[in-house]
Formats: sequence, structure tokens, C-alpha cells
Amino acid sequence: MSIHLSKIKQGSHESLADVVKCFHKEAVLIPNLEDGVAYTSFLNGLKSRLFKFSLAKQKATTLAEALRKAADFIRATEIYAEGADAPRKAKVPIDMNPS
Repeated sequence: MSIHLSKIKQGSHESLADVVKCFHKEAVLIPNLEDGVAYTSFLNGLKSRLFKFSLAKQKATTLAEALRKAADFIRATEIYAEGADAPRKAKVPIDMNPS
């Protein structure tokens, strides 16, 4: 029943990856699910305003597009986080006058 999808909400400490996995797992169990209903339920359950803005900017209009964009967004944020957590390299001064 698609009403159940509207009850799936991203918790305050729940990652986008977790809510996407949960939503997709439930959505595939619903026969003849209307894409518009699924897409709207997915968006309404998200807390990530940045990701919602990203979807609107990219003009995603179907659940399949939104889930693909979510996967891309998750990968990008993970890559960014890995870079932010990496130790900073010390700047090595460039010797302008090598001997």
C-alpha cells in the first residue's frame, strides 16, 4: 500500500543512504505503484534540504531518477568526507634557487 511509503521519514541522525535503502525496499513490494505518488512520498520523507535542492535543480521527476541522483549524491558526499578527513599534507617550500 502506497500510504505506507508516506510514513517513511528520514530520522534526525539517519543518513540519506539509509533512508534511500529503506524506501526502495518498501517501494518494490507495492504492486502497480504510481510513480508520482512514490516520488512525492520520497521527497516528503527527506530531511536533506541540500539534496532536495539538488533534485529540483537537476529536474528529476521520477522515483527512479531521484534514486539514481541520491546514489550519485551519496557517493559525492562520501568522497568529499574522505578528503576532508584525510590528513593535510605539509606544504613543502619550493627552492627557487636549487644548488
